[in-house]
Amino acid sequence: MLHHVLDMNFSPSAHWLDFEIGENSIGEYLTFVLVLLGVLFLKRFISVLVSRLIYKIIRKKPEYSAVRTFESLLTKPLEWLITLLVLYFSVAQLDIPTAWHLDSVEKPGLLRVLSKLFELTLIGAFTFLILRLLDFFAIEFIERDDRGKEYMVDKQIMPFVKELLKIFIVIVAFFFGLGFVFELNVGNIIAGLGLGGLAFALAAKESLENLFASFTIFLDKPFVVGDQVTVNNITGTIEKVGFRSTRIRTLEKSFLTLPNKLMIDNALDNHTLRTHRRADFILTLEYGTSKEELETFLNRLHSMLELNPRTSEESLVRFFSFGESGFNIRLLYFVDTNDFNEFQKIREEINFEILNVVAELGIRLAYPTQKIQVQPS
Repeated sequence: MLHHVLDMNFSPSAHWLDFEIGENSIGEYLTFVLVLLGVLFLKRFISVLVSRLIYKIIRKKPEYSAVRTFESLLTKPLEWLITLLVLYFSVAQLDIPTAWHLDSVEKPGLLRVLSKLFELTLIGAFTFLILRLLDFFAIEFIERDDRGKEYMVDKQIMPFVKELLKIFIVIVAFFFGLGFVFELNVGNIIAGLGLGGLAFALAAKESLENLFASFTIFLDKPFVVGDQVTVNNITGTIEKVGFRSTRIRTLEKSFLTLPNKLMIDNALDNHTLRTHRRADFILTLEYGTSKEELETFLNRLHSMLELNPRTSEESLVRFFSFGESGFNIRLLYFVDTNDFNEFQKIREEINFEILNVVAELGIRLAYPTQKIQVQPS
């Protein structure tokens, strides 16, 4: 037994590197170990060089930030791929000792299991590399597409398309592994899955409804990423539209996830598409105000709103009703801005002008009062 394991040539003329152990020379073992250690130490450096080479092939004019992003995405899958390939070719240079009585790769046994495991791992590494490339192209599209508001839909669709392509790539890799590694009939497997498709659809009914709702959102375009909306009494900014749900950053800065079906089945108010913001409130003058003072006050307010360059022609100033404390006057006007802070600033300026008119006319605003009359007994 020892003769089969240690088959050494001790002739004086032979170099010690030529001595054979298990049908491989010491030199071959050293080469295997040195190559493997070298790759383990240099795999990151090699991966960075390879990623830069791939980037130069894709982009003729490299940009520093884009190169760094590309390297960060591709370094890890390239490390796996390089390590697997070097390990395979290094092991292939060694002979398996006959004393181990291992069957060939074609026959069931340890070597066949190891071979299939390596092939699966290699397919996984290639799939990982393709997914990272897809991530990079999606980032490039989103960052470079700055053509304006009308192209925000493209930016919204891109994450959705990216995830859809990822699922497709993983499915293709899975069936490729079944066919190439395990030598199974992929056509029969797909046909068998078709029989169970109905059961799957019934089990995943809600998820499928949300998936179809996401397509409706992309086609109908009721909102895009970045829009501020109100739906189901929830107000916030759209941050992402996914396969199943839409993510909203609320006014309280919390992160809310809503099913896509809810987004299309409920009334949705897109505040970003507003052309104006509306102010609508009631002023009350004391009952001691004369008719002439009331009419003058209404005319002054109406002129003030008409002369303001930021209010629309649809402004309304009317003697509305007789209130419990005085004459109710309704003011309604639209400000030509969608920005909430700017709207509040203009509204504040108009309120100060109203106070100036009140002071100039010498009239008084009413406040809630009650008069109690006591009858003598």
